[in-house]
Amino acid sequence: MAKTPTIRDIATQAEVAPSTVSHVLNGTAPISVDVSERILSVARETGYLAKRRRKAAVALLPTVLLSASEANFPKSDRNYVSWTMLNAFRQECRARSIRLIPHIDKGDKIIPESLVAAIEKHRPKGVAIMQADNSELIDAVHDLDPSVVILSGQDPSMRVDTVSPGNRFAAQMATDYLFRIGHRRIAHVTYGTRLIGQHRKFGFIDAYRESGYRMPPGAIIEVETFQSDVVAQNMLNWLATQPRPLPFTAFFCSADNVAIGVLDALRQAGISVPGDVSVLGFDNVEIGKKQAPPLSTVHVPMEEIGQVALNLLEEARTLPKNERSARRVELGCRIVVRGSTAGPSRP
Repeated sequence: MAKTPTIRDIATQAEVAPSTVSHVLNGTAPISVDVSERILSVARETGYLAKRRRKAAVALLPTVLLSASEANFPKSDRNYVSWTMLNAFRQECRARSIRLIPHIDKGDKIIPESLVAAIEKHRPKGVAIMQADNSELIDAVHDLDPSVVILSGQDPSMRVDTVSPGNRFAAQMATDYLFRIGHRRIAHVTYGTRLIGQHRKFGFIDAYRESGYRMPPGAIIEVETFQSDVVAQNMLNWLATQPRPLPFTAFFCSADNVAIGVLDALRQAGISVPGDVSVLGFDNVEIGKKQAPPLSTVHVPMEEIGQVALNLLEEARTLPKNERSARRVELGCRIVVRGSTAGPSRP
């Protein structure tokens, strides 16, 4: 295990006195810009600043209640996104010495009354809600004592803090990428009514609107769920009604889980990827790399979602709730090009 850096270590590397380091880090005396920058650079590179922040946060946020539905914790490997986000969040809590208290409701929804009862029982200082942003839930918890943050969700009423990828812009960026490599007839495969999925759909529509290309009829394909096996069956049913060649040369999917189901359906139907059509996902979960062909996707910074969520919970403990406005943080995404996308084989 690496030795935790000390103020004396920073002073040695920055070639200054320990008292100078202390003044810079605590803002207790004016120090020249050059010296301050040198000290802060060493403190940042050695990890001192990150560890100092985590240590200071222990008193503010000793416990966090993690609220999720049972659907976020399946006993199979289908729910890749939730597991990736959950593991990153657990690791960040461990690094900050925060005790994580799980609260899992059966079924596919968090029950507001159940969550309120858990808060009353455990008395956490923070509550992290996984991928649930309905108004009934927010109504129930926004005014309670613990600070509240939603991971991978949004609160339209701006009453609680939220952290999510920049879904709408990232979806527009993904569609623009398909335009750049030559596709003009692109379908968007989506599911459900959660705001995240809706924003990704709006981004797809934005890209068509700004490109000047005409969106093909039937370009929004709805599937029942994110579960890959169900998506595959839905897509097989859809493919059975379509002419050959297909009316689309690319499928942009609202999640990697969905894209994996689409790949499976295309494989069963004898349609080559990317020879006949391209497939692009959204999330960049690990299993996407193992597909045949490996899945091109939009990278979502899952680890950063947990880090930012904890930062917001900590910050919210420093002020009374009536003196602090809710924050909505959106994280930037990027395209990861692998084997499932290529230029169209036909116009």
